[in-house]
Amino acid sequence: MKVKVDATHHFKQRLKKFKKKKPQVMGLLENAVSLLTQTEYPPQSLKIHKLKGSLKECYAFSLTHDLRVVFSWEGGKIILNNIGSHDEVY
Repeated sequence: MKVKVDATHHFKQRLKKFKKKKPQVMGLLENAVSLLTQTEYPPQSLKIHKLKGSLKECYAFSLTHDLRVVFSWEGGKIILNNIGSHDEVY
């Protein structure tokens, strides 16, 4: 069963900026989300990890060495919350 994915308004705004600067981000994001939603155990290459502090209800995965996506689970759906460098999203 494929999990549904949605994105916050904030995520969509940030993604627009990245698409202009780094168009390759879209392909990386599509591949990562596909892996995240279609497999019971996503590959370790995504480096999924639970966050702490004010983001303790969220998880993150890596697109590149420094590019992260913050997401959460809500009602069986993945919500993409933020995208950016390590320092920008944490």
